[in-house]
Amino acid sequence: MKKTIALLLSLLLTASAVSCSQQSAENGTEQNAAADAGEGSPAEEAPTEAPETDPPITDDIPDTDFGGADFVVLTSSTQTQHSITAYNEQTGDVLNDAMFDRTQAIAQKYNINFLDDFVPGASDAALTAFTNSVKAGDSDFDLAMLLERRAFNMTGEGYFMDQRELKYVNPDKPYWFKDVNDAINFTDRMLISYGSTQICLYDMTHVLLFNQNMLNNLGLDNPFDLVLSGDWTVDRFFSMCETARQDADGDGNWTMDDIYGVVGATNALPDNFLAAARRRTIDRNEDGTVVVKLLDDPMIEEIFVRVTNTLWDPGMWYTKTTDSNSYWRTETFFQDDRALFADHTFYSTITLRDMVSDFGIIPFPKYTADQEKYGVLVEAGTRAMTVPVTAKNPDLCGAVLETLHWLSWRDVMPAYYEVTLKQKVSRDNVSSQMLDLIMDSVCYDLGMTMFCEQVKDGIFTNLFGSNNVNYVSKVTSNMKVLQKTIDKALGQ
Repeated sequence: MKKTIALLLSLLLTASAVSCSQQSAENGTEQNAAADAGEGSPAEEAPTEAPETDPPITDDIPDTDFGGADFVVLTSSTQTQHSITAYNEQTGDVLNDAMFDRTQAIAQKYNINFLDDFVPGASDAALTAFTNSVKAGDSDFDLAMLLERRAFNMTGEGYFMDQRELKYVNPDKPYWFKDVNDAINFTDRMLISYGSTQICLYDMTHVLLFNQNMLNNLGLDNPFDLVLSGDWTVDRFFSMCETARQDADGDGNWTMDDIYGVVGATNALPDNFLAAARRRTIDRNEDGTVVVKLLDDPMIEEIFVRVTNTLWDPGMWYTKTTDSNSYWRTETFFQDDRALFADHTFYSTITLRDMVSDFGIIPFPKYTADQEKYGVLVEAGTRAMTVPVTAKNPDLCGAVLETLHWLSWRDVMPAYYEVTLKQKVSRDNVSSQMLDLIMDSVCYDLGMTMFCEQVKDGIFTNLFGSNNVNYVSKVTSNMKVLQKTIDKALGQ
């Protein structure tokens, strides 16, 4: 598919236009706007008529009385993303309260009881609850947010309604993530979907953090300047990591007591560099054909081998186990000024609000300086939206789903983006600018999401975690299982 799916996150910028304007003085946009308008020009040169504007975006659904019906969303608990839909309590937190207002507005608009989400446990528990309910013919749930790759593998088994056929649903509206939905539905039906309700897509977007104190002490170039000039490359990144590494205790061994160039998860770090080079392992052509690029694109192997060989050099990357490298675990190399860089998701970055040292937020580096655009990884594990075939009132499901996405686009996502990320996480105005760049650079890869088990984990995590660069051999041995999984998704 030639049209880049990275545009999915640029929808957020439109949604937050009002909020952005309120902060224009901070970000310098107020001065730019005055300059563009010709500040100081004679009053008579001002336009006499207001410029034409596009009509406001709404869900186009009239207030409808559904008679006080109960409405339940099935979801699962997770430590890596926002996964709850029904927020029924105000806390004073801007994001929480935006979600609360959304729930209340929908309940009033449709005269329904928007009940607390049903959360039986982690993703496997939610999947079991869902399949048991549908197989029994029960209508326990109206919507279900399921682990994306599991839901993807269930699309041929008759569990889900076609959301395109639901009354009130308009998947071409800007608050639906159309590019992603087109990529993940292999037929003309939309059985699984993403829209603005699912801020988990943003939560699972990766960023690279740098420790400002370490950077200053080492006298290194400012990564912000490198990013904005287009010179932020893998070569620069590796050079900085080499400068930062230090055998702090002088024992000749690289242990937890030393200082490293970068920390990051075994099951995500190499994938970031592939996305940063805008390489996709699995893609779709405009005619819907699924294309496996693992062997057809030689750059994938070149990047993976180089990244693996370099990061496994002593002191470049703290290597131990997958768990200890995960960003939400207890290892605190970055927080404790013992790693110059750290791989994080937006969600996990929020946990660093209390970090003492200043840090900056940037995208992972381009592979070469002549690469036109940066690339950003969306991690596997997000929750896809589904509608069970046993839902008792499809019209109600369609109405609530459409309005959920609309209100999320209008109210929740600006709160998430502008307040939670820009104000609470970013330490400076330049980091805020970086967030805009990052969210417009997403390189959505089916091999890192829907086919995560066969590609992301089955190939790259397996190889990188064991310092193995026998790429072609591993891909070849996995290709039969991968193709079988793709064929199943295509209904073949």
